[in-house]
Amino acid sequence: MTSGRNYPVILCGGAGTRLWPASRPDRPKPFLDLTGSLSLFQLAVRRVLPLIEEDGRLLVVGGEAHAHLITEQLSALGAEATVLLEPEGRDSGPAVAAAAAWVEANDPNGRVMILASDHHIPDEAGYRQALLTAADAADDGRVVTLGVAPTQPSSAYGYIRAEGPGLSPVARFIEKPDTMQAQQLIMEGCLWNSGAFIATARTLKAEVLDHAPDIWRAVEGAVPAEGGRLGDGFLSAPRLSFDYAVMEKTARASVLPLSLAWSDLGAWDAVAAVSQGEGTPHLAHDSAGCWVRAPDGVTVATLGVSGLAVIVEPDAVLVCDLSRAQDVKRLLAHE
Repeated sequence: MTSGRNYPVILCGGAGTRLWPASRPDRPKPFLDLTGSLSLFQLAVRRVLPLIEEDGRLLVVGGEAHAHLITEQLSALGAEATVLLEPEGRDSGPAVAAAAAWVEANDPNGRVMILASDHHIPDEAGYRQALLTAADAADDGRVVTLGVAPTQPSSAYGYIRAEGPGLSPVARFIEKPDTMQAQQLIMEGCLWNSGAFIATARTLKAEVLDHAPDIWRAVEGAVPAEGGRLGDGFLSAPRLSFDYAVMEKTARASVLPLSLAWSDLGAWDAVAAVSQGEGTPHLAHDSAGCWVRAPDGVTVATLGVSGLAVIVEPDAVLVCDLSRAQDVKRLLAHE
């Protein structure tokens, strides 16, 4: 099969509820600058721009309500993209299908790289090389996902059991386990599911039609040729993740192990870990292991405490034990 061009697709529909109060519906996690001067979305864009050859294209799929954020942050980078705007979030299945339909209409052999907008991946060159390796395998009709070598047992991630070492077929996808199960999975050589998928547009169309035809039928006619708001047909797509709709059912799934630093920055403990303790400077006395995020001009002081996250926004403050950071979303249920 003749190789098509590379089409990185950045999905930025995540809400990031565990990162409240910084992450809000009007400015969710992907658009926050959690690890430096650029937002997570901007970092994701910067990572993949070198992969786009002549006549290739960057695609962004995001919510219609965040169109201004996408436009502003792309402009600040001097980057161009075809932007597909969801009138309503329908989970990742329809979002992936919409991107695949756009690419398939323009370049059926195009290599579609479905990527998250809110992950921490400091080794940009290493990550790009992994994507190219996965894309070469995708030319053979595989749907390749990237699996991360775990650094600790975590119940925050899904896991992948591979049939063998290196690039190999997926034996099984495993939903988020508890900590004891995660420990066992790591001992068995399982990988974290990074949520990245690489396949040709032709393959993605075939697999969605085979395993989730209602999604393809709803999405195909809703994709505007020049980008912009997805048509109302998108609203009839079943609300399914791409993992559940396709990856857990396809016989074409393969996994490529990654041996580089990676985090989905799913909660404040993960942000603190990748920041290496470098949150907002604060006054600390008899305190240890605290991580603070506060606006300029706000002074935060800690006394006689340890292992806390202190997150200050103009209208809300969160103080929590870093070991309980995954539970922050429970607070929102009681707002």
